[in-house]
This record gives sequence, C-alpha cells and structure tokens, in this order.
Amino acid sequence: MHFAQVQAFGQAPQYTKGPDLPAPAANQVRLKVLASAVHRLVQARAAGKHFSATSVPLDPSSDGVGIDEATGQIYYVSMFAAPMLAEYANVDKARLVPIPAGADPITVAALTNPVSSSWLALTERVRDLPANFSVLVLGVTGTSGRTAVPVARKFGAGTIIGAARNEKALQALVADGSIDKYIVLSGEGNALGKATAALGPVDVILDYVYGTATATVLNALQTNADGAPTQYVNIGTIAQDETITLNAQTLRSKNLTLAGSAPGSYSLASAGKQVPGIVALAATLPKPADVVPYALSEAARVWDTDEARKKRIVLLPWGQ
Repeated sequence: MHFAQVQAFGQAPQYTKGPDLPAPAANQVRLKVLASAVHRLVQARAAGKHFSATSVPLDPSSDGVGIDEATGQIYYVSMFAAPMLAEYANVDKARLVPIPAGADPITVAALTNPVSSSWLALTERVRDLPANFSVLVLGVTGTSGRTAVPVARKFGAGTIIGAARNEKALQALVADGSIDKYIVLSGEGNALGKATAALGPVDVILDYVYGTATATVLNALQTNADGAPTQYVNIGTIAQDETITLNAQTLRSKNLTLAGSAPGSYSLASAGKQVPGIVALAATLPKPADVVPYALSEAARVWDTDEARKKRIVLLPWGQ
C-alpha cells in the first residue's frame, strides 16, 4: 500500500510503499481513501508544532473522505480517526459520517475543517446569542473566513461584517450578498480604529487574524454596556503574530468577553456531536476556486510552496 509520512518534523511527507493494512477489526470498516486536505492543522502537525504530533514517522493528516467499496457509501472520516495520507484506512465505525449522495468528496474534504472552525466557535465557545445577532469576521476572505459566513447565517446571524486586507475581495463579498458590510484591515491603525468604532456594538467577533489588527479592533470597538456583551473568539493567527497589546482600559470599559476555539477549549466528545451537522453543511457548499487537488504521490513537491500556503491543497491517494 502507498502512503505518505513525515520522517522528520519540518520536512514534507515522503510518498512510499509499505505493507498492506491488517484486516479491519469488528468495530472498523476498510475505506478506500478518496481525499485528504492539507489544512493549517496538518501543516502544523508536519512541522511538529501541534500537541497531537509527538513523534515521527508521522502521517500528519487530520481528516478526510473515503468510500466503502463493499457498499459504495462515501464517508467523512473524523479528526484523528485514522491516517488518511494513504490508499486505504481502517476506521472505527463510530468515527464515520455518511456524506449525502452527489456531494463532491474533494469539496467535503477541503471544507469540513474550515466549516468546523466557526461552527464550533458558535456552538461551544459563545453563549446566549440574541436573535438576528451581528457578527464581525476578521479574515473573511480566507477559506475558513468565507465558510464562517454561511455558518453564521445558519445559526441566525442577521448582520455579517467582513474584515480583511483586500478591499476588492471584500467588495465582491458585499456585491454577491455574502456579507452586509466591511472594514479594511490595512493602512494606518487610526483609520482602522475609526472604521471599527463606526460599526457600533457587535454581538460576536470570529477572529482568524490576531496580531496588531485584532488589538486595534478590540481597543476601538464600541460595546453595549447595558445589553448583550460582545463575545470575541480567536480561531486562528493568519497574521502569524501570537500576541496582542490590549489596553487594560479596554477590559474595564467595555462589555467584552474573550475566548479561543480549538481542541482544549472544548472536549473532543462535545465537538464530535457537532460533526454530522458540519459535514451536512460542507456538502452543500460549492468548491472554492482556491481548492487545488493533487495526487498523493506529489505531496513532497507541493508541500512547501506558495500555493500550499495561500490555497487549500487536497491530496488524492488514487490520483485524479
């Protein structure tokens, strides 16, 4: 069986051939792997920068899509249920979620993880949202940020404000009705602060950016001291800055709660209950233009490239 593994942290997975899998246990099913996406989590595991990556050799995959050749049913394979950078996987039946007929396996593999990021933030890390709540998505033009829009709509968002550096991309999201308005996360901090203050209170902030822009937004944000708090949730660090400078005055003068969303801030058991809904939504979304499939045999070549960093690569064990 062919598979790909990281032999040393910081290196790309190497495609190789090894022994076939043992027969699946009674509680398992053998799947032919169709697709596994290279999410930020997968890249972090390959680099040895995630708590789940403790030793090598390692299959750094997190999830994927496979088919039971005996029945023809296609399944989403939940996070860390099995190594998915391989031609086959033996998977615990309890960790499988059937994918609706007609759904594209590549799209489901690419988007389930991004959809889960905002879905779990809204279900596990915020509380008591008002009807028609407002949400500000920092980093809305990235894959995860874009999927946060339909997720927020599903959970009842009435107003969605997008924030990113690329104003043309933001204007396009307003034009197609995805978001209602936007602010630009570039230029002078004072300009961003004024734009944030002009928004008025918002109910939720989903942050994929962090860093200086986030600090500026939080320090300038207007909150409703007599009403519902603004619930801020950090999900990612696109800005590659793990720290922010938050004025103490901000915490004392605003009705603001701060949280993060990732395994550790919620239990895997709790998150697991949300997976069927997450997969069902991901299966309805169109494949974004920045989702790029490659054969698993090309993993080492495409791993450390601008395309891998800026787009969503999906690896296909059986090629295209």
